[in-house]
Amino acid sequence: MSKTPIQNGESSLRPKARLIKTIGEDLISNNVVAIIELVKNSYDANSPIVVVEFKGVIDKVFEGKKEKRVIKKEFSKLIILDEGDGMDLNIIENVWMEPATNFKKKSENENKQRRFTGEKGIGRFASAKLASKLDIYTRKKDDNEIIVNFNWDDFSDEEKYLEDIKTKWFVREPKAISTNGTILELSELSNSWDENQIRELRVSLSRLLSPISPIEDFLIELRLPDGLEDLSGLIERPETLNRPDYFIKGSISDKGMPEIVYFSKKNNETIPLSLSIEEFNLRNPNRLPVTGPFQFEFKVWNRDSDSIKSLANDIDSTVKNVKGDLDDLAGISIYRDNFRVIPYGNKNNDWLNLNIRRVNNPTMRLSNNQIVGYVSIGLDTNPELKDQSNREGIVDSQSFVDLKEFIVLILNEVEIRRYSERPRENDDVNKGTESLFDRFSLKEVLVYLNEKLPENKEVLDLIQQKEIEINEGVKKVQEIISRYRRLTTLGQLIDVILHDGGNYLGKIDIQANLIKRQLKNSTINFDAIESNADKIIKIREDFAQLFKRIEPFGGRKRGRPKLIIVEDIIYNQFSLAHRDLKKLNINYKLPSTKNSVTIDEAELGIILMNLIQNSIYWLESVNHERNIFVDVERNLDSLSIIFSDNGPGIKEGTELSVFDPYFSTKPDGIGLGLTIVGELVSEYNGDFYLLNNGPLEGANFKITFKHRI
Repeated sequence: MSKTPIQNGESSLRPKARLIKTIGEDLISNNVVAIIELVKNSYDANSPIVVVEFKGVIDKVFEGKKEKRVIKKEFSKLIILDEGDGMDLNIIENVWMEPATNFKKKSENENKQRRFTGEKGIGRFASAKLASKLDIYTRKKDDNEIIVNFNWDDFSDEEKYLEDIKTKWFVREPKAISTNGTILELSELSNSWDENQIRELRVSLSRLLSPISPIEDFLIELRLPDGLEDLSGLIERPETLNRPDYFIKGSISDKGMPEIVYFSKKNNETIPLSLSIEEFNLRNPNRLPVTGPFQFEFKVWNRDSDSIKSLANDIDSTVKNVKGDLDDLAGISIYRDNFRVIPYGNKNNDWLNLNIRRVNNPTMRLSNNQIVGYVSIGLDTNPELKDQSNREGIVDSQSFVDLKEFIVLILNEVEIRRYSERPRENDDVNKGTESLFDRFSLKEVLVYLNEKLPENKEVLDLIQQKEIEINEGVKKVQEIISRYRRLTTLGQLIDVILHDGGNYLGKIDIQANLIKRQLKNSTINFDAIESNADKIIKIREDFAQLFKRIEPFGGRKRGRPKLIIVEDIIYNQFSLAHRDLKKLNINYKLPSTKNSVTIDEAELGIILMNLIQNSIYWLESVNHERNIFVDVERNLDSLSIIFSDNGPGIKEGTELSVFDPYFSTKPDGIGLGLTIVGELVSEYNGDFYLLNNGPLEGANFKITFKHRI
């Protein structure tokens, strides 16, 4: 059969005219973003100013009982005016009229004054999103004026091809532009603009330029019709942003090395933070970050009523205005080469999930509406942080993941210091064993009344009865908390069961299949079968040991304290954590002694599990040999467990806080581990301490049980 084609040839893609409208409507998410794209073009044209002007009549409409001012689309125009380089006929025909042009990427067209903010050649189609008609007036210096008329509705014809649509232009002597620049006049607007949208536009324009490296030679002005004067004028940042309660700013090098300064309004001082690469690093220490270097500045406000009132008084404003400023501008924005990357920092755009962090730990973490932050990157210095095709957002990549993790690490430094500045009642640096229930007692009241009112038996009996009821209530609450403590370990235990249990079952399958194969042989080897059966029995015993170690953590009632061997429980807990310990090559040395203590086995297990998991987390951040050391000391009336590791240790300045509920130096920590340990130890009349000098140069803890031994 002949393989010669019957017919051949070549064809070209012929895009329909409506492709242009599709680009404008689908790639540009909303009208505010569309205007920002056109403002960026003015910046790229080296204009010292861009004016965004709405011309029209204000209409007042009601939403329920609330009156709203609206610029009606039927009677309005949107004008964007700049004093930039302007365009000649060659640029109009061969650049502006070419979708997705690479004009800005060519080295001969490089902007010597400013880095181009757009390189994909699609920003101009933002005008098709905003209006049906566009008239361009443009003029280069010492040149004539060019007028181009676009009717975007022509591009809606589903029958016509792009090549069928003709756009009219003409050249005339200068009339609209005195020296040089460009005017975009958009008419037959796609939408009306109410005052909330205008306010959103103003806020977005105020966030457009990076405050980290302010651009002094580019101004933005918003001009509005009579009736919206309060929103007209030059775009400036409110005074509120100059008065944070805290700020942290600096830079992160391409190797992840921080250079940071911190300010606290309470202490009224700016201090440099001395952070080692081990204290401040990504969770995988065996690689360098791929995000590239960046600069940052995060401003933080306390949003309680007293702080907001104080700030309003300081800047001669109102509480409502201060809250409004923070609500409008809160969030963390990203700037590339001094221009904002949308949508990061948009209102209610919590792209770092800061609000979820706060829900998990409301005592310590900052929410998105408490922060106005800026991150500054560059196209050359951060090449892996690439724009999405619609120029809204950065492509999800390892580089972007690293950037987000660094930002949370930076915020964690603010959160730690902010927490430490709170007033404290107990300044015992090393001790963490005050029970949550110590204050639920009327003993002191009883003693006082016995001294002052010994004859008032009725009152004394009432207080005594109430003390009994409180004690019974505390016991019930402790029982409930005991069950929840067990639940905190379930996630880790399930992982152990799934992994180790699966291994045991796999080994049993192998031995059982070997026995089946041997039984099928014509000559049965009974010795081999017996050997395989013995192996199954041994695996079953190992499996049973796994369940035995886990059994105390079941959801049963709190067990009665009984005499147990401390070292056996220590060994069991390290066995349960063996996968994580092996994965990170953590060496551990356990005591070989045998000492008994009277305690609920599960509660001692919870104490040890929290300490082990804490050490594993922090040891992951170091690059040297990783070690854990556990020892047991016995005295006449007490038994002590010393638990040490050679991780980064307790962060300086946090010694007062590490035992507090919800305090954590982990960026996403809940802050309950050491609190649970301290609570359990206190319930056995014991002590839980930080050791200043321990066996290893990291975190060193000492647990001492008294009497019940």
